[in-house]
Amino acid sequence: MEEKVSRRRWIIPGLLGLLALILLGYWAVNQQRGRAELETALRNKYQRAFYELVYNVQGVEVLLSKSLIGQDSRMDLNLFMNLWQQADIAQRELAQLPVPAAASGRISKFLNQVSDFSGSLARQAAAGKPLSEEQWKTLKELYSRVSSLHEDLRAIETSIADGSMTMSELAGSRKKGLLKEAPRLADSNFAEISDKMKNMPVLIYDGPFSDHLAARKPRGLPAGTVSLEQARQTASKFIQRTPGREYSFGEIRLDRGNIPVYRVEMAGRPLRRGERVLVGVTRQGGRVLWMINTRPLGDKRISTTQALQRANQFLKERGLTNLEPNYYETQSNVLLINYVYKTPQGVLVYPDLLKVGVALDNGQVVAFEARNYWQNHVDSRPTRPALTPELARQRLSPHLENVSSGRLVIIPTTPDKEVLAYEFKGQLGNDVYLIYINAHTAAEEKILRLVRTGGGVLTI
Repeated sequence: MEEKVSRRRWIIPGLLGLLALILLGYWAVNQQRGRAELETALRNKYQRAFYELVYNVQGVEVLLSKSLIGQDSRMDLNLFMNLWQQADIAQRELAQLPVPAAASGRISKFLNQVSDFSGSLARQAAAGKPLSEEQWKTLKELYSRVSSLHEDLRAIETSIADGSMTMSELAGSRKKGLLKEAPRLADSNFAEISDKMKNMPVLIYDGPFSDHLAARKPRGLPAGTVSLEQARQTASKFIQRTPGREYSFGEIRLDRGNIPVYRVEMAGRPLRRGERVLVGVTRQGGRVLWMINTRPLGDKRISTTQALQRANQFLKERGLTNLEPNYYETQSNVLLINYVYKTPQGVLVYPDLLKVGVALDNGQVVAFEARNYWQNHVDSRPTRPALTPELARQRLSPHLENVSSGRLVIIPTTPDKEVLAYEFKGQLGNDVYLIYINAHTAAEEKILRLVRTGGGVLTI
């Protein structure tokens, strides 16, 4: 009897102990899960801040490069205000990173100096005062240093993307690329300015003025409306068919917006997984606004030159003439080409822009977009300049090298305004720029920098 009681005395504490272990394990698992969730949230926060830092440092680099060739105080004011804000944003994103204080403090100080110096130059430009030669040299030095910093940040970004570095390693490392540049980035000393600008994002274009859109009525569409059946016939004639395949119609509906379009859906027969052809036909005038073929793409078999030839032929067969290929980029095995309208006088009209996508496996046109073209196109525009190319050329920075002879173009200045300008291509160091001088007033209207990528040419 005493033995049974003794056993019970041991069983109850044992069960309680086991229960405690289970509860302790459950608590530990929950703690571990909580820590893991917290670590994931922090990692995502750090990664976002880092990518924003890289993006804004690139913006500072581009703006500094443009400041080296600007000659118009009106343009300089806008440029330096943007630079002022861009450097400040980069500095704030840097403060979010778990980077050692010795590194972040020096880089933060440098970005602050860029921001402050830009603010002082913005006020100088607002007063109509040009840059001095000493200020230009300072900007050139800042550009060189920011370019080096941007290169180091890109190297870290690549390491994070391929998994060879984590944000926690970045926090503890004192040998990575971010620190390499830091000691040299605090040499300059500019006056501090306390007030900062509001957000002013940098826009990256896939061709000069390619995102020029307006809310006004489209100028290029013919009068009158078309029926759903007429839209269906237009879409059927427009697409580039795959040889040996029939196409059947699916849903057709009207999408409303600034330019209402009939959305026509087609599918090839026999059916292939992932393949649809969608065409947007404008209700006014019955013109194709966009088209996309979602078929799977094969390996690259044709060259860029061959793809350009296919795109040119495609446009010609559809009555879209007097268009010149301007800039291009390869994305996901498709060559995307920007075309601009060319007047009989040889003037390029950048607002009248459309895009063609050619599949590099067989040369089929699988994408088309002409919103800007039908929004802005008219048969004739004033193209007689008041200035000669030689007079316009005198407005360019003397620091530019290998400057082109200049050509007449029409560029948008606001969503509903455009100007006749001379387009000059010039070089400063390894950077290539497009500078636009008003052909009537000689004002410097815009500066774009050409950037060559693995896929083609971009302008920033």
